Amino acid sequence: MAANIDSILDVSGVCCPLPLIHLAKSVKNLKPGQTLEVTGNDPIFEPSVRDYCQANGHAVLDVKVGDNRRVTMLIRIGG
Repeated sequence: MAANIDSILDVSGVCCPLPLIHLAKSVKNLKPGQTLEVTGNDPIFEPSVRDYCQANGHAVLDVKVGDNRRVTMLIRIGG
């Protein structure tokens, strides 16, 4: 993950659609160009976040997959 992370959100243990609701709230507090690190372990977490980013003009910069389906994604907020 990049060293310049402006905000961190961990939604591990939360099932869809709640991770996307929390993600949308976090994104509202950031400015275009800032980065958000979001972590979750819901089975559809990664594809849901990718779809959300594509639909809202954000860029997925990096994805790390860990134990127990835990996925950490770095997102650059679009404008």
